[in-house]
Amino acid sequence: MTNDAVQTGLPEIMLERAGTLLIQKPLGVSTQMRVDEAGVSIIERLRRNGYPDAELPHRLDRMTGGLLVAALDYESLRFHNESIRDGLWTKIYVARTRRPTHAFKLLGRKKLFLRRTGRSAKVVQSGGKTSRMEILAIADVPGDHQLMDVVIDLETGRFHQIRAMMQSYKAAVAGDELYGDETPVTPFLMHAMMRLPLPDGSWHLVRADLAHEGFEFDQELHDFMDQLEEQLAPRKS
Repeated sequence: MTNDAVQTGLPEIMLERAGTLLIQKPLGVSTQMRVDEAGVSIIERLRRNGYPDAELPHRLDRMTGGLLVAALDYESLRFHNESIRDGLWTKIYVARTRRPTHAFKLLGRKKLFLRRTGRSAKVVQSGGKTSRMEILAIADVPGDHQLMDVVIDLETGRFHQIRAMMQSYKAAVAGDELYGDETPVTPFLMHAMMRLPLPDGSWHLVRADLAHEGFEFDQELHDFMDQLEEQLAPRKS
């Protein structure tokens, strides 16, 4: 039974302020569905549980979990759309991927061109959308030397960007069959930390909980995320 089939209540709310919700979307749950009579998608859960006017200025695909912004009125929606356009959001992801040869050569800024083709995205030489991200850190996966955990600063938000770009570097998200990885594990891709402004002029840093049943993380990863949180935290006025 899928997560979509068993969960219909409110997701965990991490922040509620200035016409905005930041929630933690579970792995394997749809953000929005064309037909959702049972109310299992995130947007329908919000609308049926006290937030009838909720809209989403961005999306996470079904496989991906973590921080998701919901606007509770038109002014908030417009504000967040403008913030995205102006590049004001900082979006940090953690992905569990295959470990390629010379994995540490992946560290640093990456720029590719992506084109959506049906249910997936592919790297192209021309005609695609500019897609940028920076790989900030790589950590070991306890007990599995064939995999690694990767911390990513996502600068653009293209369709399946992390999944397609990591595949192109021979480091596909582990278990992501759509992008050619048949590792017999549940895929882990998490929007783990986010810094953003709100319509009332305040800035916030929110961090999702990486803890999920069946996943263990090296202390080095936790330490790096602690340091990154301290580095990105908005200054107190």
